[in-house]
Amino acid sequence: MGLNPIADRDVIRLSIPPLNEERRKELVKMLGQHLERARIQVRKERDEALKSIDHLERDKKISEDEKFRQAKDIQKIIDDINKKIEEIAAAKEKEIMTV
Repeated sequence: MGLNPIADRDVIRLSIPPLNEERRKELVKMLGQHLERARIQVRKERDEALKSIDHLERDKKISEDEKFRQAKDIQKIIDDINKKIEEIAAAKEKEIMTV
């Protein structure tokens, strides 16, 4: 990583070199991997919520109309979350690539 530790009594100092273009691209690639993991986790949570709604409908605790209304609300929330994730990732990518 190019870090040179310097021991100074009770403190260890690390001299961190500025990022070069290659390292910036690696960081953006890592950001993409984290972004994909976040999307997968959001989909898993959505699927669990939809299964929960299906169980409630099967157990006659909610009506079919309520099931569809809740599913629609969940999808709206998921869309908002995905939009926020994309915005954060775009801002972070811009920050990483800025020299």
